[in-house]
Amino acid sequence: ARDTPEVTKEYLKEFHEDMIGLTGDYEAVKATCKAFRVYFSTPQNVLPGQDYLVDHSIYFYLMDPEGDFVEAIGRNFTVEQASKVINNHVADWKGKIDKSA
Repeated sequence: ARDTPEVTKEYLKEFHEDMIGLTGDYEAVKATCKAFRVYFSTPQNVLPGQDYLVDHSIYFYLMDPEGDFVEAIGRNFTVEQASKVINNHVADWKGKIDKSA
């Protein structure tokens, strides 16, 4: 994989500080993508050192405080829709946390 931890860390500087990136060897990335139903495809005839683009799905994954998947927020969401979904899930969890205290 060309996206080493250092390359990924540099790339993520363009996003919110809490954004998490994924890298690893091909099989590890493939297994993680499968677990989260992420599509990706790389060109077949790329030679070592050549630049290429990776086609992949684009989602923000909302996870709960226990690390479980809650929602996939895609490009079809408006800012308002995404904000509402996130706030609703946060409110649900705040309610659970408050009840257990």
